[in-house]
Amino acid sequence: MNSILTRSLSVTCIGALLAVLAVSTVNAGPLIKWVDKDGQVHYGDAMPASQADLERKVLSEQGVTMKIIERAKTPEEHAEEQHRAELLAEEKRRLDEQAAKDHVLLATFSSEDDMIMTRDGKIMAIDTIIRLTKDRIRRITQQLRDLAHDAAEIERSGQEVPEDLHEQIANGKAEIQRHEQYIGMQEHEQEALRHKFMADIERFRYLRNRMAGVPAQKAATVQEKPVGNPGQSPDPNTGSGSPLPHR
Repeated sequence: MNSILTRSLSVTCIGALLAVLAVSTVNAGPLIKWVDKDGQVHYGDAMPASQADLERKVLSEQGVTMKIIERAKTPEEHAEEQHRAELLAEEKRRLDEQAAKDHVLLATFSSEDDMIMTRDGKIMAIDTIIRLTKDRIRRITQQLRDLAHDAAEIERSGQEVPEDLHEQIANGKAEIQRHEQYIGMQEHEQEALRHKFMADIERFRYLRNRMAGVPAQKAATVQEKPVGNPGQSPDPNTGSGSPLPHR
C-alpha cells in the first residue's frame, strides 16, 4: 500500500514539475534592454507604456543583441524626414524631365548647324508675319488720314460730321493698336526663341562631348563653336554672329 502511494505521489510531483517547466518555457520571451531618460539601464520582457517610445535592444539568451528598435521620432524629425523625401522626389522628377528633353534633343538634331538653321527659319517666319502686320498698319494709317481729311472738309463746310465717320476713325485707331500689340508679342517670341536655342545648343554640345568620352566637368566648358548672342543670327558655316536683317 505504501509503495503504491509513493509511486502515485512521485508521478504527481513529476507531472507538476513538467507542467511548471512547460509554462516557463511558453512564457519565456526575448529579453529587452533599454535606457530611460535618466540614463538608467533596464532589463525585462516588456517595457512600461510610459517608456514605449524609447530605443530598445532585443537580446538573445546569451545576451547578444539580435535587434535594435529605434526610438519614436519627434514631430520635428517627422517633418524634416518628409521635407527630405519631398526634395529627393523633386530632384528625381527634375532629372527624369531633363533626361527626356535630352533624348528629344539628340533625336531631333544631328548637329549644331541643324539647330542654327532651324532657329533662323523660325525667326524668319516671325519676321514675315511682323512685316505683313506692319504693312497692314500702314494701309490703315493711310485710310485714317483720308477719313480725317473727309471729316475736316465736312466741318469746314459747316456741317456736322456723321456718326459713322467718327466710328470708322475710332475703329481704325483701335485696329492699329491691336496690330502693334501683336507685333510686340511676336518680337517677344523671337527673343524667347533665341534664348531657348542658345540654351539648347549649349546642352547639345555638352551631351555630344559626354558621348565622346569627355569628362563631365570638361564637357561643360569645352567650346567647339561660339554661340551667337540673343540679338544675332550665327552664320551656319562659321558660327560667328551677324545682325539679323531688319524688315
